[in-house]
Amino acid sequence: SPKNMVDPELVKYLKSFNPEIIVVCGFQKYIPGRILKLPPRGVINFHSSLLPRHAGMHPGFFTIYYGDRQSGMVVHYMDEGIDTGNILYQSIVPVKNGDTIATLYDRIWDSSEPLIKQLLEDLDNNSLPRKSQDMSKYLYNYELSEKDFELDFRQPAEVLYGRVCMMPYKFYFVLDNNRYYVGKCSIKQEPKSGRKYALRKPYEYQGKLIFLTPGNYLQIDEVSKDGIKIEPLSIVKDKF
Repeated sequence: SPKNMVDPELVKYLKSFNPEIIVVCGFQKYIPGRILKLPPRGVINFHSSLLPRHAGMHPGFFTIYYGDRQSGMVVHYMDEGIDTGNILYQSIVPVKNGDTIATLYDRIWDSSEPLIKQLLEDLDNNSLPRKSQDMSKYLYNYELSEKDFELDFRQPAEVLYGRVCMMPYKFYFVLDNNRYYVGKCSIKQEPKSGRKYALRKPYEYQGKLIFLTPGNYLQIDEVSKDGIKIEPLSIVKDKF
């Protein structure tokens, strides 16, 4: 992809094609207004989340990160905002337990085939639809920091499970100033007695390492420290 989207030579090059419309897929650079104004029928983007939620880069990651149960493809006009243009079409797919970014994107892109056909049909008929986004629901994907990969046991077990499945050994918890990276985990239903125990503290329960979360236990099945896999129960001091 071009390094400088405001380069006059790039604009001149694109203009030489006399484009009627430009279609963008997976392009991760900001497109300035001088390019957006080139084609008389606009610039159209395929974005792999249900806008206005998860605008910007890495929408698949943030869909799973926040525990969304649905995603999809949105086809929209591009304007000078970040994924804020009017919507033409959308598809909706489920986010499944255990999804990785790749499996989610595969499902989203598979769902986009009818949208491509509809776009071509409506272009021929000069009948492209246009629907504005509800910007009160706009959510922009921020730049991640290392702290965002720390498992917060105040979050539901289902959300934390989704994050670990998405990127095994990327998310971690901290105990006694040590980081433990989780490779595999599972959700266990909490017995009625669970609330007398503390959040963010590891326990042994039925021979497994667990943490309490709001609603259920998160069972840690595989964990590493300093790049070496260890026995999960080796870090437990208290039993149920």
